[in-house]
Amino acid sequence: MKKNTAISKIKENSTAMSVLMAILGLLCLAGAALGLGDSLYHSTFSEKKEEIASLLGTGLVFAACAFIASLIFRKISNTGTPFSDTSVNGLKNISFLLFIGSFLPNILLTIFCGKHSTINNSFIEISMLIPAVIIFCIAEAFNYGVMLQQESDETL
Repeated sequence: MKKNTAISKIKENSTAMSVLMAILGLLCLAGAALGLGDSLYHSTFSEKKEEIASLLGTGLVFAACAFIASLIFRKISNTGTPFSDTSVNGLKNISFLLFIGSFLPNILLTIFCGKHSTINNSFIEISMLIPAVIIFCIAEAFNYGVMLQQESDETL
């Protein structure tokens, strides 16, 4: 495959992914808002503290991650390469948000209750912590790709 063909395919696919991630972010926000509204409509706030904290914490974190991913793909569609500082910083931001999201619902629940409380008797949600670590490792690999890309551009 020629370099120009590969770059055009990357740009085309990245544009589609950018739109898809933006839509996913909007769906996460809408889902969190609808779930929150439904929880408050069918019960009192005190009955659904855990559910509300979980919806707010994970919904907002996933929406923010999707919007950051959309920005990453938009930058890739403009430049034609995924190896840029913007991509690395975006991946690190997503990793950080997932790390925060691994304990944000429990912090919100503690704020709502006025005392130390946890969801499912665990302060950290492992199912969000593991992807945070994996994405951080991918960001470091992309950082190495950025260094190689810069070296290649300087050589030419």
